[in-house]
Amino acid sequence: MHILITNDVGFDAPGLKHLKSALEQQHHRVTVVAPRADHSGCGMGLSLRRTISVEQVDDTLFIVDGTPVDCVFLALNRLPIGPVDLVISGINNGANLADDVFYSGTFAGAMQARHMDLPALALSVTQRHPGHYQTAAHIAVQMSNALPHLKYRSLLAVLNVNVPDLPVGDLRGLKSTLLGERENALRSEVIEQDGKKSSYRLSATGEFRRVKRSKMQDFEAVEQGFVSITPLSARYSDSAHLEDLQNWLDTL
Repeated sequence: MHILITNDVGFDAPGLKHLKSALEQQHHRVTVVAPRADHSGCGMGLSLRRTISVEQVDDTLFIVDGTPVDCVFLALNRLPIGPVDLVISGINNGANLADDVFYSGTFAGAMQARHMDLPALALSVTQRHPGHYQTAAHIAVQMSNALPHLKYRSLLAVLNVNVPDLPVGDLRGLKSTLLGERENALRSEVIEQDGKKSSYRLSATGEFRRVKRSKMQDFEAVEQGFVSITPLSARYSDSAHLEDLQNWLDTL
């Protein structure tokens, strides 16, 4: 199987290297098309109104002066890499849980692939400074090897995978989960204030909204030692509320 890898933190990130090595050990063909610089928090950002440079290091590595979405789009449209069977974005150092996915470049790379009709995984390990990248890589291999046999290939969904930073043997299993929510998902820190000039640092560190739901939420799964796998649709329409919306529109 030919697997395309990207990420949002850059082509030389340790998580990406662990993932590539693990997949190649399973005799998959792996091509890396990844950003030159860190694009954490860029979401579905696309580089418009400027040219995007791409450096081909060899047949397996392309370095892109752009976002994860740029990387995936160019890889599947322009770069000489041949047909791709699966796209994996990661391994991200730090969880992408709940509202995080709306800002995540890691998730965006996978979603762009799904928009282009390819199965895609967004893969994260839950700690900022992980000790067990190999565990997330193991999960990626396990899912990649099974993916051709799953009905998932016909679904318009990205699988958002969050792996606890634990040895493989300490994981409690894999859980399909709902996307959680955060209270006040974004926070800001004042770095400097000087007259009319000021500087700030943003972070997505809001507390999780702990409400009872019909299934386990992503953050609950990883807190309990499970790998969280959340299917997130590439179709954004909220069909459940169309009738209510039309009823309201009819009153205008």
